[in-house]
Amino acid sequence: MNDTIADLDRIFHPRAVSIIGSSNRQGSFGRLFLEGFGRMGFKAIYPVHPTEKELLGWTAYPSVKEIPVDIDLAISLVPRTEALRVTQECADKGVKGLLLFTSGFKEKDEEGRKIELELTRIARRGGIRLIGPNANGFYCPTSRICTSPGAMIAGGLPTESGALAILSQSGSFTDYLCQILTGKNIRFSKAVGFGNESDLGAIDFLEYFGQDQETRIIAGYLEGIKDGRRFYELARSISRQKPIIIWKGGLTETGAKAALAHTGALAGSRQVWEIMFKQAGIVGVNSIEEVVDCVLAFNWSPLPNGKRVAILSGMAGTNVGTADNCLMMGLEMAKYTEITDQKLSEILPSIGTSIANPTDIGAGVLVNPKLYGETAKVLLEDENVDMLIAVTGPDNPASITDLADVANNSNKPMVISLFDIAGLVEPQVKFLQKRHVPAYLDPKRAAFALAKLAEYAEFRIKQ
Repeated sequence: MNDTIADLDRIFHPRAVSIIGSSNRQGSFGRLFLEGFGRMGFKAIYPVHPTEKELLGWTAYPSVKEIPVDIDLAISLVPRTEALRVTQECADKGVKGLLLFTSGFKEKDEEGRKIELELTRIARRGGIRLIGPNANGFYCPTSRICTSPGAMIAGGLPTESGALAILSQSGSFTDYLCQILTGKNIRFSKAVGFGNESDLGAIDFLEYFGQDQETRIIAGYLEGIKDGRRFYELARSISRQKPIIIWKGGLTETGAKAALAHTGALAGSRQVWEIMFKQAGIVGVNSIEEVVDCVLAFNWSPLPNGKRVAILSGMAGTNVGTADNCLMMGLEMAKYTEITDQKLSEILPSIGTSIANPTDIGAGVLVNPKLYGETAKVLLEDENVDMLIAVTGPDNPASITDLADVANNSNKPMVISLFDIAGLVEPQVKFLQKRHVPAYLDPKRAAFALAKLAEYAEFRIKQ
């Protein structure tokens, strides 16, 4: 274990945390953070406030230097004008890690850039590892730590851990992605929004998550990378074992300018990033929706052995459009074996159906809900089928239950697309998420998720 990995392990699993800038005042970040840590169940909190002796039941101290225990992680909520003083006090105390929530540094103006350089020098001299400044969204469920303001306002994040790690230059991305995916029954190993990368940055967290035993999948948002060659080599090595799903911002001229103003990151050209992603095996996406869709598929599905997809629905028109989307995204339409054709002929009514791929089970499913599950099972058993998309309405719960049973008992990826009918779709989607079956409200999104699974599986096979 190298020094940075050991440092990060201590920061993600701190024995004691100090919140510098804590407050009793309603509507302040200082109070929000204290309440958030309390809800998560973290006990060893040491608030710092210049005058208060107690804050929300915790003993408060005028300076981090006055705290009587060693501090593994300090969280600074003070304004930019106080950042240098706080960093120096943390160095004097021997704090191991400092998360600077404060913004207004190199991403704002020249004065901010100078202050950021100086606080980085102070931290290095004092042996502190910095996250930020402009950092937001630090989460480790096993340690019961969450510093995401949006999530804290909404009531916090789960203390139950999972397989997904998030790294991001945008704290808000980390914050809201955690909330979105929590609502879809995804759980996390760790998450971090690291902001300006004055010290610890994307490469450090990627390397840490790459060796982290809790983490099986890595997702994130990036605007720029300091050492492109190192990032490429590291990502390529990790991708051989764990998928890395990245939304890259700043690929247009306007986006690049926004990235510079957001975190001070130099974004780089679109072509270079696209080539690097492909060669490194990174799953590239272009929106938070696509990140979510890929996470669902990668978290709950086995990797396919190829690109051959079967499509199952009771609506012929939807089948045609879904086939178009699959082919445009690089998938191939599976050609069923004669055995499968025979089995389908025996299962499906002879009128209003099609045993070809896409497979149309017709309106008969409305009176015989078992048709969906029986047909899906036959298709997944076909040696020429690598994956399956089932498209259905949410008005047939029995069919959805059967489809979930089939998906849970298959060693091939299967995703389900439901039509977004208000009042009907929500409980069915929740049911599928509880059963760990990827569910989408548009067949195109289902096809996209499977295409990305196949793309990544092909990279793994070639390694």
